Amino acid sequence: MRKRLPVVTPTVEIPDVPAETLLQLQPEQWSHCATVPVGTYLEVTVARVHRNVTRQDGAGLWVWIVGHEHPGCTWEHVEPHPPCLQLMVRVDVLIAAAQRQDPPGTAGGNR
Repeated sequence: MRKRLPVVTPTVEIPDVPAETLLQLQPEQWSHCATVPVGTYLEVTVARVHRNVTRQDGAGLWVWIVGHEHPGCTWEHVEPHPPCLQLMVRVDVLIAAAQRQDPPGTAGGNR
């Protein structure tokens, strides 16, 4: 039996995107979410970016994130719960989101 070698993902610059960052995703900016119909606009509040899982195709470089559907998971009657969405998001979208964050220590800084 032949031993399977691990697949090593090359080092990729993935920006720090703080938890609770809101991503407003056009259909071509996200992929692979089992609970949302393909081709729809999606708003996600980031819980975590999985930096060690990436994929590259003709549209660019992608990374897995987990988070919550916005605004549905933020309504008062919704109990706190673990992240309910898992999807791939293009890294360029995360870069743009990180650049929109105010630097720490400034008025309206990261929350």
